Amino acid sequence: MFTRIIPALIYGIIFYTCIYQKNIIFLNILLTYLIIQLNIELYRVTKRSKSIIFKIFIPIFYIILPVIIIQKIKLEFGSNYLLFVIFITWINDISAFVIGKKIGKNKLSNISPNKTIEGFLGSLIISIIICHYLLTALNVELSINYIYLGALMSLSCNIGDLFESFIKRKFKKKDSGKIMLGHGGILDRLDSLLLSAPLFYLISIYSN
Repeated sequence: MFTRIIPALIYGIIFYTCIYQKNIIFLNILLTYLIIQLNIELYRVTKRSKSIIFKIFIPIFYIILPVIIIQKIKLEFGSNYLLFVIFITWINDISAFVIGKKIGKNKLSNISPNKTIEGFLGSLIISIIICHYLLTALNVELSINYIYLGALMSLSCNIGDLFESFIKRKFKKKDSGKIMLGHGGILDRLDSLLLSAPLFYLISIYSN
């Protein structure tokens, strides 16, 4: 557990620092690195495939566009909105992992044997509760009810997680990489954000 916590804190601090820098260049450098690294990890997982889906469409629509949208959240809505979606995503992932480990008994899907129904439901409830407080604390103003927002964020996180698990399972890979000590690859840690960020961006557009 210790080997997971320390790297998570380090990467969290890097994200936080880049988000709140007035000069957007720091965030742009981070996001450019993420696009390169995420595509490298995706290629390592899917390199046996000759399908245009895995060579072109998934890199564009699953990695490049979501990362661009992360930047657009910062530019169009501000740092607090970006911090909100990152916080709610990581809280959902952590709660699903911890609750699943502690009380999980029923598998959520055959795609990922480690995901449990208990972990999913627990992360859903916690995300809704935390969403209410994060909206107030970060002064994020949206017309959508916090219960619906928290539920949608949690669902998108879990679907994003399962989608990456599906890709790894299809190509018989355990992790997307080893760059993050105790966590696997960066794709393993950002899989949820790659879906939750675009969804939050759309919600922000139509609920602002």
